[in-house]
Amino acid sequence: MAVLASHLQENASTEPSSNASRHPDSAAPDVLTSSQLHALFDILTHHEIYAEVEQFKLPATISSYGYPFKLETAPDGTPLYAAESSTPLLAGLLRSILLPVPGVRDLPAEFWHKRFQAIMVTLGEAELSESYDKGALGTRKTLATAASVIHESVSRGILGGIAKDGKRSLDGSYDRSKAEDLVRAWNDGVHELVHGDLVDELFDCAAEMTSLEDHSPGVQAAADYIIVHMATFLHRVFVLSPEGPYLLKLLENIHSLIPYTMIRQTLRVGNAASMLNGMMSLLLAKMGVGAIANWLGLTKNMDDGMNLLQRIISLVLSWDSSEYRKSADKIERMKEGPSKEHLSAIKQYIGKPRAYHDEARAASVKSSTSMVAKILELSSPDLLASSSKAQLTHCNDYLVALLAIRDREELTKALCRGNPDHFTDAIRNVVASYEPIIRGLHERVDLREHVSAAESFLTDFIATSKPKRNGTGPSSSGAASDTTTSAPAVEDYVNLLRRSRQLLYNWLNQVASKCPDIRDDFRAWAKQTMKIFRQSKRDSAPTEEAKHPEEDKDSNADVTRRNGAAGALNSNLQSLFAALPESSRSDILAAVDSHASYLSSLEKISLRRMQSVLDNIDTSKDMTKGSSGKSSPAPKGASMCGPGMFMARWQQLLDETVLGPAVPSGPLRCGKDLRSWVPQANTATLSSAVKDRWDHAALSEIGEKEMPHPPKVQVVVDSLRLPFRKLLVDLLKAEHE
Repeated sequence: MAVLASHLQENASTEPSSNASRHPDSAAPDVLTSSQLHALFDILTHHEIYAEVEQFKLPATISSYGYPFKLETAPDGTPLYAAESSTPLLAGLLRSILLPVPGVRDLPAEFWHKRFQAIMVTLGEAELSESYDKGALGTRKTLATAASVIHESVSRGILGGIAKDGKRSLDGSYDRSKAEDLVRAWNDGVHELVHGDLVDELFDCAAEMTSLEDHSPGVQAAADYIIVHMATFLHRVFVLSPEGPYLLKLLENIHSLIPYTMIRQTLRVGNAASMLNGMMSLLLAKMGVGAIANWLGLTKNMDDGMNLLQRIISLVLSWDSSEYRKSADKIERMKEGPSKEHLSAIKQYIGKPRAYHDEARAASVKSSTSMVAKILELSSPDLLASSSKAQLTHCNDYLVALLAIRDREELTKALCRGNPDHFTDAIRNVVASYEPIIRGLHERVDLREHVSAAESFLTDFIATSKPKRNGTGPSSSGAASDTTTSAPAVEDYVNLLRRSRQLLYNWLNQVASKCPDIRDDFRAWAKQTMKIFRQSKRDSAPTEEAKHPEEDKDSNADVTRRNGAAGALNSNLQSLFAALPESSRSDILAAVDSHASYLSSLEKISLRRMQSVLDNIDTSKDMTKGSSGKSSPAPKGASMCGPGMFMARWQQLLDETVLGPAVPSGPLRCGKDLRSWVPQANTATLSSAVKDRWDHAALSEIGEKEMPHPPKVQVVVDSLRLPFRKLLVDLLKAEHE
């Protein structure tokens, strides 16, 4: 869905226009061009969605979310919902796309406003650590920013829509070794999904054929487009990100704990009801002393202990905590390290309430002092004055270790030791909601085969993400080497997804052919969802090109591709801009034009990188029609950067994250300054086989050489963010009344 909606972001025109030449006698026109509208739309959605994501640090955010999360409870027990959502973009996607999903739509109301909401409130109250405090980008920051850029692409698709033009044929000629043809196939497929009959055709193809790519050459090329972008995303997370080794280790630990054999044995049970009961007993049964005492009636509401899912979560998190504890213990035993007073001050700070932490953080920003130095100063000015730089550095590592331990303890408490246990109740709600679908699948499809397929894919994925020996590609020093350990390339993930795509096609074919009721249920949902991306009739305001078409005759801009602009929000954004005072419109236009040029550059770089990936792969073995996907051609080169404009926007969010001054003081730093740096306490948690894999800084520099610097657009955000949010709230209310 995110890849579908990103059509608006990736392929809409971003060519800048020159307002000075068009309006020599006007300081600031009140009508924006298509390029400017598209750039303004991109700026506002990019900043709004991340601001909404960041709000979930606070426990009260979920209550003001609006339906299906309650604001309060009426005297008769009826949940009451916020009239205006504090997170309109997040709420819009949930209500329009996710809530109508078969199975999800059957979840009881209590799942949302009691189970899920309670877990979110608990996590908000836990006040998990900030990247600023640690002086490094953490795992949660990396994943939150990734989710934000994917979400903003979907939201732009929902808000702006996709314009309808003539019917696109997917039976034409597409050269799958050329990036331009993959983009064209993707555009054609998106148009036909939204405005044509491609949804029905793909569901029919899934039922009749063993591969969706047997549908047409256009679908084959569009599948390659998706695979290259997915491979780029995975490569960015697990290879280029400094948090990649930790995430891979986490995934590997979870993978080793999942009882695949027991799951397959349970699925052998012929009766669906017995199978479900067995599976629930395997995953959710609690065997703690508290559970037995409650069942016997000896106690009430005593901690029941943990079920298998919770034990897996708890065990994985406890492994991390134990490694961080070793780092903390090592610092505590240092002869020349921090004193007991240093360590005590840090421990006391972590136990302080949120308000104290916020005040300390604000004081750190104001005085350009590192967090650990500010903590010691607030505890005792003399303590800071008597500290050496080495002691402060060890204190910073100690702070990072204790924060990591506390985060994992709070996560374990929220998910595994809650009383009442909302996590287990939520899982039971989900299973009960999907029970009819599970019964249908169990009766007609051998689920054991697909459990084995999932296990095989994860094993292959983990192996792909590990260092390659005696292979080509950047080594740990960043230089090409044929003998040293090298990082996986984008092509490795492309080949992984191509090898594995038939596993997905087999699943779709069996479900679609053997379970027509389930197939038709999801077909109806997919068709209804595609209608959401149709451009509405709200757009009636002409753009500057429409008012002055002759001015584009000598322009290099592709007018056909520029017509999308902000889609259905064209008139709304025109009105917001026109309502601004003329004195501020000139600065906003300059920022918008710069951003349009920036997006245009990103689009060209993305296309060039996609072509590079395609050139590095032997297309003759794995890109022919009807390929089983079992071959795995080795890449002839190694691309450390793949396509996708959303990747640059993701990196921009990480680069702009404020991380605080260096120890003990200095100017404020941001993610760009510490792009590949990981605190010592973090690297100590990774085995030498993992932490010495490659130099993230060297790999990051490879991709950054050709990337343009994002322009400063804060003037746009400051002037239009609140009116834009009000517009979103009004649209959300109108669509769901």
